[in-house]
Amino acid sequence: MFTAKFIKNIFLEEDAIKAIGRSGQLTKVFAQQGTLDGACGIYSLMMMLIFHKFLDWEDLIDDERAKDCKFVSRIQHEFLHGFKGICSGGYRLQEISERVNKCFGEKKCEAYTTMPDTPNSVSRRLLHELIRLNLDCRQPVMLGYSKPSELGHALVAVAYRREAWNRLRLFCLDPSHGVPFMHIWNTVIDLDYLTSNDDDFTDTNYYAEKKICVNSFLVINDFGPSADCPF
Repeated sequence: MFTAKFIKNIFLEEDAIKAIGRSGQLTKVFAQQGTLDGACGIYSLMMMLIFHKFLDWEDLIDDERAKDCKFVSRIQHEFLHGFKGICSGGYRLQEISERVNKCFGEKKCEAYTTMPDTPNSVSRRLLHELIRLNLDCRQPVMLGYSKPSELGHALVAVAYRREAWNRLRLFCLDPSHGVPFMHIWNTVIDLDYLTSNDDDFTDTNYYAEKKICVNSFLVINDFGPSADCPF
C-alpha cells in the first residue's frame, strides 16, 4: 500500500497548492522560477514561510501589505527588493538562515550541512535522519543538494515514505519547473539513507534523472520541543 507522511499545512484547492497563511485564510504557495525575483533558494524559502503561516502569497507581490506587518517588510527588503535574491551560485542555506533570523529578530531558523568546519556540520547519515525527524513532525524541510559539475539547487520536501531498508523517498516542490495538474509535488528524491560517505552522489532526483548529493537542509522552528521531535 502507498503510504506517505505529509506536512500539516498543505491543501489542494481549485487545482492549486495552498496553505493557511498568516491571515488565517488559504493562500497560494507554489511559484515557478520567473514569477518572483530570486533564485531557487529564495522561492523555496518563501514556500517554507507560507507553510509556517508567517506569510501570505500576497505579501510577496504587494508592497503595500508590508505597512501592516514589520516581518513582511523585513522579508521584502531582505530577499525580494533590488534583485537581492539573484546571485551567482545562489545563497548557501546557512546564509539564508542567518538572514531569516535577522528578519524575525530571534533564532527561529536553522540550517545543517555536511560541509566540515561550518556551524551545524553533521555526517550525511545524521543529516538524512534529521530530515526524516522533521518530516515526522509534519513540518516542511528545505533541502539543498549538489550535482556533478553543476551548481547546487534548493527545493522543499512536503512528504516522505520509507522505501527499502536503505532508501527514504521524499516528495518535493521544486521551483525550477511546474506542478502537474492535481498534484501536491513535482519532484521525487530518494535518499541513500544509510550512506556513510558525505560527498558521494548516491541520492537520486527522478525528475532530472540524475544522481545528486543532498548535503544541507533548513528548518523553521515555530513550536516548542515535543516528546517525539527534537527540534
